[in-house]
Amino acid sequence: MLFCNIVVGKILKKERFIRLMSKALNQIELGTSCVIKETGQPGTLQRIFYYPTKYLIKSENGEFNYYNTHEISFEGYDRSNTTLNIPEVPHNGVGERLASWFPFEAVSLVEHHFLSSKEILWEMLTSLETYNLWFTGIQRAIADVKSERYVHKFSFDQLPLKPGSYFKIRPATLAPWFRCRIITVEKEKEFGFDFRMSPLFSEYISFTIEESKTGVFVTCTRTSKGFFSFLSLYNWNKNKSKILEKLAAITPVISTDINTEEVISSDSTGSTQSNQLSREDTIALVVNKALDGDKDSLNALSDKITRGKAKALIIRINRGTAERPPMPDASASSSATPANTELSREDTIALVVNKALDGDEEAINNISDKVTKAKAKALLMKINKGAAERPPMPDASASSKEIPETKNKNDDELMERLIASGLKGDMEEINALDNKVLRGKIKAAIVKAKRKN
Repeated sequence: MLFCNIVVGKILKKERFIRLMSKALNQIELGTSCVIKETGQPGTLQRIFYYPTKYLIKSENGEFNYYNTHEISFEGYDRSNTTLNIPEVPHNGVGERLASWFPFEAVSLVEHHFLSSKEILWEMLTSLETYNLWFTGIQRAIADVKSERYVHKFSFDQLPLKPGSYFKIRPATLAPWFRCRIITVEKEKEFGFDFRMSPLFSEYISFTIEESKTGVFVTCTRTSKGFFSFLSLYNWNKNKSKILEKLAAITPVISTDINTEEVISSDSTGSTQSNQLSREDTIALVVNKALDGDKDSLNALSDKITRGKAKALIIRINRGTAERPPMPDASASSSATPANTELSREDTIALVVNKALDGDEEAINNISDKVTKAKAKALLMKINKGAAERPPMPDASASSKEIPETKNKNDDELMERLIASGLKGDMEEINALDNKVLRGKIKAAIVKAKRKN
């Protein structure tokens, strides 16, 4: 009976507290104790005024003063500070969507967050030949190049990506071809062009790229002026506002976590070794080491997914529900990876894409450079869709022979020798340099020397 009374008493106190907290600040009972926040003096509520809500408070010294709701705190009415937490990355990547029309002017804005890099997004936005895949209203896009050869007139390979270049688009209607002009080109930052899908109005479309901690924000702004500018907002909420979502569906995704496939193992001297292994071999290696008593390799893994899978496998092995995996051969796995250091980025992409088309997709996954991996995946996707052709297979042996052995030489001595050879007309060794900065300096010095002569 005593226990029941205690429980009932607690329930009643809880209900009373809830009722007290649920009351509005203009329904507080007169005589309720309060504290003035500025001075810290206690007081009692004498009267409540409305519109706006104010209180007449009597302090301990007998003074009467008026206070607002934020200037005093009542006993039992703890008001927690409210904050607006807006996540940096919006849900599903979908950001702001705005559309407005003023007299003779229409403006719309669409924002989307991509789990990719700015290099990949720049390549996707400047690939005008693929706009029919994601840009609503475009049936086909071709280049508009002044050339004597007929095949070059409509090839995007011949279209210079600079302000003033023209291209044509055919709307997904019965309308004819319309001519568009590139206006703004700021690499990996902004890309804008004049756009027309109707003879009644034209638009200026601008794509801005802004890098974030976990990916890239892309903002599409469309501006139209004229008497028929309101037609640019037709079907905007249904289709036009979702163009970046369609682009995100075909854009290669790069993991935001540190995805290193390196296993750090300590030898007898305390030195560390890094072996490029696949995720399965990495898990097998650290699990065997952990079962033998060395858990440092497991804790040193930076990839959270790999570390979690390794720990889960150890738990299953200790319970007897799984068997101990065989120890991988680190030397064999390192020799199986392609020697990307002997090839340029373009040759590496061509090599792994050809292997992936032949059925070996591990070649792309084994690339440590995220940018190279993403470009390879983007090219593979274009080839599968028919928007690009299969690249020729590079000759790794030939490319390694063509690269001069200049690593052990000083840059200054190398520049002097190559500048002298360049002035004589020998540019093969200069063009074969992998260091773009050094190659640019050498060519600039050659141009200056020729001008002086």
